[in-house]
Amino acid sequence: MLRLTSILLVGIGVTLAVAGRDLETSPGGTEIAVTRSSSDIFDAGTLAIEDEAGAIERALEATRALDPVQSAEASATSSAVAPASTEQLESEVADHGVVAASRVNLRDGPSTANRVLDQVVLGQEVEILNRTADGWAQIRVVDTGREAYIFDRFIKTES
Repeated sequence: MLRLTSILLVGIGVTLAVAGRDLETSPGGTEIAVTRSSSDIFDAGTLAIEDEAGAIERALEATRALDPVQSAEASATSSAVAPASTEQLESEVADHGVVAASRVNLRDGPSTANRVLDQVVLGQEVEILNRTADGWAQIRVVDTGREAYIFDRFIKTES
């Protein structure tokens, strides 16, 4: 039994080693193994720790990339939307909204550096208490009464 298990593991290892390589065919018909760096597949780039807005934007782009419908809608609206001034934000604060993403963290302050208190899910109702100029909203979850901060783009306001 031990011998059979060893042979099976060796077979799996060889299969992974051979099948895990990308093969290209040369003009003569011979297969050539191609080595690719991780930057060919995914260019993560670098962000400064202080670049919170950039990190949030990258996270949103990655989320949109997973859903082609949402990606198309977001790209159509993102080019036409200009940042609002503080006065506009204060005058357009909606009383209620719903969570517009599958799962969103609730934080104890308006920053990703703040502690995560809980999470809300798609369609959950929230009451918007206040909005900050840098894209955060102080909310109260209608179901639980919990007050916390959430990134404003994850809330769809009810008109």
